[in-house]
Amino acid sequence: MSAIELLERTVASAFYGHFLKLRPAQEAAIKPLVNGQNIVLSSGTGSGKTEAVLAPLISRYWRQIVSVESLSILYIAPTKALVNDLEKRLYPILNKLGLRLGIRHGDRDDLASGKIPHILVTTPESLEVLIFRKDTALQSVQAVIIDEVHLLYNTQRGLQLSILLQRLKQIIDTNLQWAALSATIGRLEDIQNFLFGKNENSVFLKFSGHRLIDTHIRYITDEINFLNLIIKLTQGISTKLLIFTNSRQECERLASILQHHKHFQSSVFTHYSSLSSEVRLETEQKFLQAKTAICISTSTLELGIDIGDIDAVILWGVPGNVESFLQRIGRSNRRQNKTNVICLIPDISKNILIDTLKFLALIDAAQKGELPIRSPYELFGAIGQQCLSVIASDNGRFTRVADLCHLFEHLDYLERSIIENICTQLVNSSYLQRHGFKNQYGADHHLYRLVDYRLIYGNFGSGSRSIELRYGSKILGEVPADNLLRVKQGVLVRFSGKTWRVRKVSIEYMIVEPAQNKENAIDFNYYGKGLKTDAFVCTRMWQIIHNDKLSVEMLHPNLRASIEQSINRLRHDCSLEQIPYNRTFIKIRYFTFGGYLVNKAIALITKQINYEIDDISLLVNAPINWKSIPKNPQEYEQIFHLLFEQSSDQSIYQTLLPFELQLREFIQDWLNNEMIAHTLKRLNSSEAIELKSNIFSI
Repeated sequence: MSAIELLERTVASAFYGHFLKLRPAQEAAIKPLVNGQNIVLSSGTGSGKTEAVLAPLISRYWRQIVSVESLSILYIAPTKALVNDLEKRLYPILNKLGLRLGIRHGDRDDLASGKIPHILVTTPESLEVLIFRKDTALQSVQAVIIDEVHLLYNTQRGLQLSILLQRLKQIIDTNLQWAALSATIGRLEDIQNFLFGKNENSVFLKFSGHRLIDTHIRYITDEINFLNLIIKLTQGISTKLLIFTNSRQECERLASILQHHKHFQSSVFTHYSSLSSEVRLETEQKFLQAKTAICISTSTLELGIDIGDIDAVILWGVPGNVESFLQRIGRSNRRQNKTNVICLIPDISKNILIDTLKFLALIDAAQKGELPIRSPYELFGAIGQQCLSVIASDNGRFTRVADLCHLFEHLDYLERSIIENICTQLVNSSYLQRHGFKNQYGADHHLYRLVDYRLIYGNFGSGSRSIELRYGSKILGEVPADNLLRVKQGVLVRFSGKTWRVRKVSIEYMIVEPAQNKENAIDFNYYGKGLKTDAFVCTRMWQIIHNDKLSVEMLHPNLRASIEQSINRLRHDCSLEQIPYNRTFIKIRYFTFGGYLVNKAIALITKQINYEIDDISLLVNAPINWKSIPKNPQEYEQIFHLLFEQSSDQSIYQTLLPFELQLREFIQDWLNNEMIAHTLKRLNSSEAIELKSNIFSI
């Protein structure tokens, strides 16, 4: 019996009736899901993962779904935009089957309007709301799908979802079948272990998303150079380009450059997280319908939102990791088995050679299908949030510590002493109060404020407090509240690819109006960690330099000669087993290609003073004896507290943790990233060699 014959005929026809044959991932997922097993599925972008899991799950629960007017399947996506897009994609199929599809997020709640849907698409935070309010619709849930799971893995939101799924199991009081999906997972069993624990049983299905990558790398010298390139790409033919940037400011700058030219005025769109969902949805629809258009986006369009066929993806600047690179280039030219990518080193690049090497390393990893391996992190911030949520959802009543601990039993690192330590800190911060003689915790006054301000449901960064940007009755989007300190009435600002004049400023919003004058417009400030290159990419850069089979044909002539010359000089002057350095009168710069965290750790463990670090190099006052640096990441324990860096990306709940748990969270990438240990061993066994000139200066 073929796999598709295991499906209910009606379901198979609705999902696959017009297909000549199933894709490999779709065929492989049917048998385990129909038989009630859990799966982790990794397959390339655009490979039909959603259909691969939804069709067999609907088939398995078909009789219950059609006979009982109840919710059977939860589909969890990491963003509201993806939730909306999934509804648009799935509605025609499910409507054929007579099934109701609903969505639940901050802007819409189909559970509160009309009949209960059979399938609900939602976000982790909205699932939190449903569990918090004890929504009875959850009692009939049989299965959960988790999409784009790489965005949740090893994050506070992912840990939150892990606990929510345990709470959901308590509600339904039966087995919960699940499927986790992504195009970019390094090691599939890690997803299971992080979300469900090591004792869960699941099937791991991995399929190569290999497509030919037709790529081109060039340096953009100035804004005119960029404009001319886009004109050349779009002139005379219908062309749709998707341009990814690494910041919202660059998004606005590029949009402003293009919109000044008559050729592009009505065909340029922007897409990023600060724009309201209404504006983003409008952008997606207009871009989808247009024959010739350019959309400039941050990571918000990395996900599989349907914006039609893209002729080419342009990367304005280097993404920080392979996963992001793969997601971005995966949006290109899905009609053919080829990805068209133009990698641009922007005019604001601090080092053209380094950025070129980063692109070459990412392309090499993508072509070989290799991803970094990070074991599941031990995280704690969302544990505090979940303790508070459980207590608040029970009207603040005292709850036994044993009942709280029961929710975390699937994660073996979460011992009872840790839970009590977290609760004690929450007592000290007046979020909880301890029972007089029982080992129980109940709500204190600060917890009620979290509920009133609707902060109880999420684990987003503390720096995400925003104010609305309004034009008439329309909400254009949100910007960080600290912009109130620099934006006054009458100031010109850039937003959504347009220039606006600020009419009114209040503590909760800004009112703006379109402005004709575009001179002296300022960009809003946005929070962000700053883009650090993954240690995996840094190591590959060093390997790329010493790869004598490296092809530089993908480099534009304005780069090729200088880059080839620099790489050849490096190969000649030092080997793969050496660490090049430059010496000035009082400083030494070692080019470790180890990544930011490795370079900082080495500076600290060797007791350097006034050091400077970046992804590639380490600037110090005193020479380093590389044979003496520890090879095992755990041997750096004495400087863990110095490695620690707080940021606006910490959630409220992370900042409420005891310091030792904040520190333990922070060092997870140090301890659980396989490339860190590999890099330390490489540096320990390498010999430092002085370069005669600074090759890395271009």
